[in-house]
Amino acid sequence: MDIGTTRTKAAVLDVDGRELSWGSAPTPWEQVATGAETSALGLLSAVFRATAQALEAAPPGPVVGAGVTSMAETAVFLDKHGRPCGPSIVWYDTRGEEEASALEEAFGGDGFARHTGLPASALCTLAKLKWLSRQGWPAPARVMSVADWVVHALGGEQASEASLASRTGAVDVPGRRWWDDAIEWSGVPRGSFPRLVQAGERVGKAHLDQARDLAPGSGGAWVSPVASLSSALGRLEGAALTSAGHDHLSAAAGTGAITAAQVLDSCGTSEAIVRAVTPLDGDATAQAVSVGLCVSWHAVPGHDALLIGHPLGLLLDRLLRLIGVAGAPAVDRLDDRARAVAPGRLRVVSNGFFEDPSITGLHPDVTPEALWSAAMEVVVSNAARAVEVASAFAGPAEELVFSGGWANCTGLRRRRLELLPTARWPAVGEAGARGAALFGGCAAGLFEGPGQFPLPADRQLFPA
Repeated sequence: MDIGTTRTKAAVLDVDGRELSWGSAPTPWEQVATGAETSALGLLSAVFRATAQALEAAPPGPVVGAGVTSMAETAVFLDKHGRPCGPSIVWYDTRGEEEASALEEAFGGDGFARHTGLPASALCTLAKLKWLSRQGWPAPARVMSVADWVVHALGGEQASEASLASRTGAVDVPGRRWWDDAIEWSGVPRGSFPRLVQAGERVGKAHLDQARDLAPGSGGAWVSPVASLSSALGRLEGAALTSAGHDHLSAAAGTGAITAAQVLDSCGTSEAIVRAVTPLDGDATAQAVSVGLCVSWHAVPGHDALLIGHPLGLLLDRLLRLIGVAGAPAVDRLDDRARAVAPGRLRVVSNGFFEDPSITGLHPDVTPEALWSAAMEVVVSNAARAVEVASAFAGPAEELVFSGGWANCTGLRRRRLELLPTARWPAVGEAGARGAALFGGCAAGLFEGPGQFPLPADRQLFPA
């Protein structure tokens, strides 16, 4: 199961790593002025819908393991009774900007970075926690990532997978432990974050009746409309459970992009350029953050992950709506025409996750093709810089591995070929969900770790 920003996906694999069926549902958000928010039960309902769809289409047989991966930073809060409380705020929401400045002031930019591998920004879960506290929300008894919450709701224990925990701002990444001083700053009790575990570590068995007790006063009625979609959900009962970590890192495991010489280009609503590296000390971690990298525990044991994120899908989707182009075939036709069109002085400026992109240089001869060329220039430039700065810490890279929905864009793949000597596009339906299922196989005892995961076949990078 993979809870992404736009959609929640599920994939069923056999023990040889072959994808057998898929399901998906929109990830439910309520749009607000600063971004979006949702409820913990809404997120779980989307998981149930996607999972029921995938299991209904799967061949007969027992489900031996289940893994869950998700977007980072967005958190689920539980009260002292273990029930959801408060909103789950989308990671890119701007709430917490003032609190992020206070966080940097409290620990110093360099001090915060050397502990957490992150810049002090509104993305950090701690900044959102502080914002909620200042709005009068009571301190939660438990803070969990979305994937960890879903695992718990399915019957697992309360635990924090390390790669997702690393994105909260509450983990001392080089020290491999929770950072108590930062947690105390956020205003929640030190025990609010559950114990740290590694992706693939077994944290219980699926027991769907646990979900019925999550909504006070409902008697489990909230889950009935979802459960009634398909009796297939019952096939999860007894499956070994694990959190598969940060979705980009689960995708790295799902595509086999886990060696030091590989770069995962996870092309989704946000793009992540990901490298696996030997764990960095505090000085190197702070230096990496100073050049735009984020450092976290990897879902692959014994490694750190270097990651740079860019608003790839957020930017390109807006641009396509602006020029009235929808659907993959239409995008490919636009790109074919745009290959012969130079943008001239036209520029699309990506201002990060918290600022709207802008367009400059609207000269008299501007066309949709020129605008698309300008957009491609900026997203390729972002990726090239990310590969370059990560190589300073991880060493030279040899292979670029594509995943994510925007990897289906022929023009995007074509323009990335100059970044590294070789490129690969694994034939995977849902890379994050595939990685999560394989980590579920670890929990079930099928694999010792990602090094044993079956590798997928490769697609042709371009049509014959």
